[in-house]
Amino acid sequence: MYGGIKGVETMEIRILGTGGFSNDGSFYNCFTIDKHLLVETPPDILQSLHACSIQIEEIETILISHFHGDHCFGLPFLLFNMFIKRGSSLPSQSRLRLIAPPGVRDWMKKLLGLAISPDHPYIEWVLSTFEIIEIEENRRYELPQGLWLEFSPTHHNPLTFSILAGKNGDSSPTFIATSDTRWGPAIERLVQRGAKLLLCDSGGSKPGEVHMSPDEIRQYIIPKLPEDSRILGTHYAGRRISEGRLEYAKAGDLFLI
Repeated sequence: MYGGIKGVETMEIRILGTGGFSNDGSFYNCFTIDKHLLVETPPDILQSLHACSIQIEEIETILISHFHGDHCFGLPFLLFNMFIKRGSSLPSQSRLRLIAPPGVRDWMKKLLGLAISPDHPYIEWVLSTFEIIEIEENRRYELPQGLWLEFSPTHHNPLTFSILAGKNGDSSPTFIATSDTRWGPAIERLVQRGAKLLLCDSGGSKPGEVHMSPDEIRQYIIPKLPEDSRILGTHYAGRRISEGRLEYAKAGDLFLI
């Protein structure tokens, strides 16, 4: 457990995995915010949730930054298990949420149908139970649990969004996750928002690749970080050793900020 001040309201970031498409056997890249918000649903999402003792019943909002398989191919299995465990017991007035890039409803119907069958009842349960929200750039979304979210496009294909999260009443974000991206002005603007914790794609091996490299993070990001901010690398394959201000997230890490 890292950070946090006793008696002060904090945001809880739990790292479930750090691996990307190229993978050495690590849990895939995903994390939770304040237990109820799950960010990314990679193929091994059920295993990584179990490894961190997170119950499916705790999850109220699912957020997907983009439609690459290592970020979303576990969604059918997660939703099926939510249907089995919560379908008959969920209060009628309750509303779960799924937040993802534009086109998510059609994309999701196709993916869920391919995973089991297009006429399975859990698909209709999902579509009728979840509030399905398409991400809009720079729009603020307020969640019932006192958390707000904003999104900014990254330099990645398909359309991918960085995630900014803050507590209601605070104008500045507490936490930022760059999502998958190469280096560019959009990421520089994110850094200038001044979050206490920055979870940063560090999957590249050299500058100019699809993902930011550690060298780019050290050259472009760290000099602009406030002194009291922390930066964590994620979405990497293989073991990496923290170096100076650039630390590397590990599955199971818990940050209170």
